[in-house]
Amino acid sequence: MKQIILITGSNGFIGRHVCEYFRQKGYYVIGLGRREKSVPEVDEYLKIDLESEEISNYIPKEKIAAVIHLAADMRREPNCVEVVRANCTGEQRLLEFCEKNSIDTFLQLSSLPVIGSPKILPIREDHPICPPSVYHSTKFMGEILADYAMRKHGIRTASFRISSPVGKGMNEKTIFPIFVKKAVNNENITIYGKGSRVQTYIHVDDISQALYKSVWAEKCCGVYNLASFNKISNLDLAKKCVEVLKSKSKIVFNGLPDSSDDEIWDVCIDKLMADTGFTPKITLESCIKEIANY
Repeated sequence: MKQIILITGSNGFIGRHVCEYFRQKGYYVIGLGRREKSVPEVDEYLKIDLESEEISNYIPKEKIAAVIHLAADMRREPNCVEVVRANCTGEQRLLEFCEKNSIDTFLQLSSLPVIGSPKILPIREDHPICPPSVYHSTKFMGEILADYAMRKHGIRTASFRISSPVGKGMNEKTIFPIFVKKAVNNENITIYGKGSRVQTYIHVDDISQALYKSVWAEKCCGVYNLASFNKISNLDLAKKCVEVLKSKSKIVFNGLPDSSDDEIWDVCIDKLMADTGFTPKITLESCIKEIANY
């Protein structure tokens, strides 16, 4: 009998990869989303809006081993009320669904920027919190709701603050695919400010690997940073894209300021590695090549 995993947000960028990863590992995957039909191949699909009561009416045929909560309303201001309702109400309904159906494990993605901007390096899980938006405030609230469900109802919950995810199907308007596309086309790569902002990129397969290992790691509970060893500045990322893709692109500075210059997102993942055995595997070079081929 296959172990059953319910994955919310299964149609999203990360969700599609997580569903594929668990199915490859031999799990029976139930995808949950708001579209009429599932985007990834899953064993069962539920068209449910978590903001509604629908999840309460779903009765699993067999015991679900774990819920992996990836769904989120990522809109920013002025959609404040809608985002709070979708993210906070949706998560609480899901946690109550776990309690009602004796689901022992609840894992969810949070967001590293709940800290605001890095003040203490490396960034550990006890870094001061200062959410920069209502969306990020709801992600922090999600961590609190999960912690309450663990303390009150005995559900093992874990929240993963992810750094910048990359992989096939990612938002093409973000810096990583923009730089790769410019390099592929031998076009100038434009740098804002000094290009000194340092980011840590993590491939979606490594996110999937971490969630997979966390399902059965009984020690895994609470809040974790989820990142990789792919730490690089904007300027060095541009240089790396040119190098890896053997591009003729030139790197140019446009003279415009970058408000995030000198921010360093140096993320410590020691706690996650110790509690789950997770080790990131996908290199920056592999990420660049994959996006270029895609």
